[in-house]
Amino acid sequence: MVAAPFVGSLLGACGSAARSNQLVVAAATTPPSLDWELVFGKEVYDHVFNLNDRLTRWKQIPAPDEEGGFDLAWQAENFQEITVPRMAEGWEVTNGGRTYTFSLRKDWPSHAGNEFTAADVKWTFERSFAVHGITSFYNTLATIERPEDVKVLDRYTVRIELAEPGPDLLLTMSEFWRAMVDSKLAKSHATSSDPWAKRWMKNHDVGFGPFKLVGLSPGREVVWEAHKEHPFPPRLDQITFKEMPESSERLAALMGGDVQVAEYLLPTDMQRVQNRDDLRLWNFQGYVIASSPMNSKYPPFDDVRVRRALSYATPYQEILEKVFRGFAGPAHGPISDHAAGFDPYFRPYSYDPKRARELLREAGHANGFKTTLAYSTAEPLGEPVGALLRSAFKDIGVTLELEALPASVYTDALFNGKRPMFYQTFGADSPDPAYALGVFYQSKSSNNWGGYKSAEADACLAKAGRPQLTWDQRVEEHERCAEIIANDAPWLWIAQPGFQVSTRSNVTGINWYAGEAVDWSRVSYTS
Repeated sequence: MVAAPFVGSLLGACGSAARSNQLVVAAATTPPSLDWELVFGKEVYDHVFNLNDRLTRWKQIPAPDEEGGFDLAWQAENFQEITVPRMAEGWEVTNGGRTYTFSLRKDWPSHAGNEFTAADVKWTFERSFAVHGITSFYNTLATIERPEDVKVLDRYTVRIELAEPGPDLLLTMSEFWRAMVDSKLAKSHATSSDPWAKRWMKNHDVGFGPFKLVGLSPGREVVWEAHKEHPFPPRLDQITFKEMPESSERLAALMGGDVQVAEYLLPTDMQRVQNRDDLRLWNFQGYVIASSPMNSKYPPFDDVRVRRALSYATPYQEILEKVFRGFAGPAHGPISDHAAGFDPYFRPYSYDPKRARELLREAGHANGFKTTLAYSTAEPLGEPVGALLRSAFKDIGVTLELEALPASVYTDALFNGKRPMFYQTFGADSPDPAYALGVFYQSKSSNNWGGYKSAEADACLAKAGRPQLTWDQRVEEHERCAEIIANDAPWLWIAQPGFQVSTRSNVTGINWYAGEAVDWSRVSYTS
């Protein structure tokens, strides 16, 4: 059995903290949905993470460069030790690594007062398969082939049978989106036409997390209160997220003391935070890649020469200097610098407009073509990055139109491939290279937003993920897969931003959790 030696100390630390504090956060927007299977983006990260909980978690450690903050023990060479129990108090691995039996923590109430049981785990997995949402990729990666492979043994014991052994079940159980549903509550709002309560869960809280939803006013604010019966209760009593669409508005509210936290400020505004003694900029490595899928369903992106041409036409250094202003580093293809298999010397494309024009001529587009880049209004850097791409692409004869989409419209367009190009800042929230590459580039992945299909890449990923490989072999095999994918140029890999949060100087405990969210249960505030 695997146990959680840190649990008791964490409980004690949380239980002794002050419980009277209330925090106000300036957010770019309110979430378009709370159903983590069907929504994706910065506007939902905090809410999905903190209103819900998971069987396991990534182990948190003090941030090496941020005093009072927390990072993740995400070292790939230590992957077997970075997962710690959470809603499961332990587990047993048998049958050559194919069977995981989880013992659930007892007396863990949902926000509706229903105790967490094995039935909730079972229903959560059944829903994952049925709605074919974000976590369906996790099922595939961990080789959970059917809902029937998740079995209830008794009220507090659940067994998961894998088709093949491997590290990915525990790695994915800690994922941002692998949250457990209060199935009793959700089923009470299901209907014959909506058996998985998708309509109701869009705007309602079905979680077991450290905070519970008490108010959701789209376009205005979201209010949480502490879930005081939670086994790991938060330090704060209440957090209010106020919608302030403009970065300048969020900065002004922070500087004036009307809010204690401002999220997703523009780099120019973060520089102003750094220059004030009463404010603090928390800066974490993060793992996202600012990128742009090029959808092969939209000609001429079905021609690899065109995709490579735009890869060479992208002004990488100019974007780093003029847009990110020191808050991002160069991207190195499809693997971020937080994942195993990252090679700092691997740079598949550099700015070379001459080569870009040659490739367009070879592809029969000497006079260029016209296309569209969509970005979310919740992404403040979408427009300035798009503007520099538009200018650089014009130099090779390509006309790029920019389209700003409301967050909910953008998410729908992204997941359903309704635009030829998107600007996004997403990443693979696991150090496993099988996840990092498979989640976006495996042809059957639900998150393959660019519609990339390569028999060679699929075969490479299948070979690299073989269960008999050691971790070092697994990493080495995936390096070859990354080269195949980079050669096909399905995305523009533009930059790798960090994860920054701007606060008043009396806010402590800010942290980074994979999924680009703050674990707000660890945050405190001295008024």
